[in-house]
Amino acid sequence: MTLGVVAKVAGIFRYPVQSVGGEEVAAASFAAHGMPGDRAYAIADLEQNCVAHASSAKKKYRPLIAWRARYLVEPRDGTAPAPIEVDFGDGILRGDDSRIDQAISDRLGMQAALVVNDGTRVPKLYESSPCHLITSATLRRLQQEHPAGMFAPSRFRPNLYFDCGDEVGFVEQGWMGCKVTVGDVVFEVNEPCLRCALTTRAQGDLPDDPGILQTTARINKAVAGMYGIVKQAGFLRRGDAVLLAP
Repeated sequence: MTLGVVAKVAGIFRYPVQSVGGEEVAAASFAAHGMPGDRAYAIADLEQNCVAHASSAKKKYRPLIAWRARYLVEPRDGTAPAPIEVDFGDGILRGDDSRIDQAISDRLGMQAALVVNDGTRVPKLYESSPCHLITSATLRRLQQEHPAGMFAPSRFRPNLYFDCGDEVGFVEQGWMGCKVTVGDVVFEVNEPCLRCALTTRAQGDLPDDPGILQTTARINKAVAGMYGIVKQAGFLRRGDAVLLAP
């Protein structure tokens, strides 16, 4: 395992709404719980009293991943969730617009609502870890096995995408238990990320492709990327070096 500088930050992603497409940002702070504002909202299935999640086998949830949400002001740690807007592809509404719940319900064909993702309205989905990272080396390895596939980072919904240059392979899995320093944030890599059907869903310019998950399962037991916990809060930027230490 190589120590020292192993990559640079090529992408920073935040997902204001659980299971909905998110936004790329140039810089971000990380607190103990992760990025402020990440998955701060959710779509509540009011008929089933649960969070609607696009990885579910329920077809009515599948449109979620094709929508996009973004913050209208920068979220801050320790405050109420900042205002957002949701782009449905055929229209855009602010999260505090009185029409938002009906717009969501009409598109999903069920009674639904945009809610703060704190477990108050519906039970909160379990999150494995406050940060998810994936490398270009992993995506390149998967691409080798499924050349027709479009292995864009957005399929895997990471918070951090690291560019490892020409390296190929599941390098971040070798970082288990190690400290990763980016900017002045220190993460501890603590768990492999087991992929689900969400990686196969159409979103933006990416088509439906069952081969994405099939390939990941066949060659790497459905693992792509790693989770991490925040050991030292701080700030990082796109282009920052990624330093690995035991």
